[in-house]
Amino acid sequence: MKKHFALAILAAASFASAAKYGTAGCGIGSLAFGDQKGMIQIVAATTNQSFAQTSSITTGTSNCTEDGVAMADREKALFAEANFNVIKEEMATGKGENLTVLASLYGCSGASVGSFGSAAQANYAAIGRTPSAMEMLDAIDGMVRSDANLSSCHSN
Repeated sequence: MKKHFALAILAAASFASAAKYGTAGCGIGSLAFGDQKGMIQIVAATTNQSFAQTSSITTGTSNCTEDGVAMADREKALFAEANFNVIKEEMATGKGENLTVLASLYGCSGASVGSFGSAAQANYAAIGRTPSAMEMLDAIDGMVRSDANLSSCHSN
């Protein structure tokens, strides 16, 4: 494992200036294989998964940036898709682990996390009936923009 990690670090250093990635997406694999076409993207995707692609997305490293800004919208979408039903259940009560994570993905911290939960609960009638994760996020984006208590949060 140490050998693979060292190889990944070397690849990252060698390809740090690369800005493009292929169908495997961003991550260590994109640094090593870039936007090469074909089966190599399977290797790139496997490399991404082996070296914590989610961390790269969260931190905005390993090509997981969009004009220098971490791809927070993509991370929100992935999280919402994976936890759609649980998030909707937690919105009904205004609290829960997944709702807290979603608030943090919106940039909320401290007291604004509680405000996010309260606003989600207050807007549950509209947001809770959205049929898809993306429509739910669109509704939450509007909630964050229009609620003065969430001004410290950002919707990217």
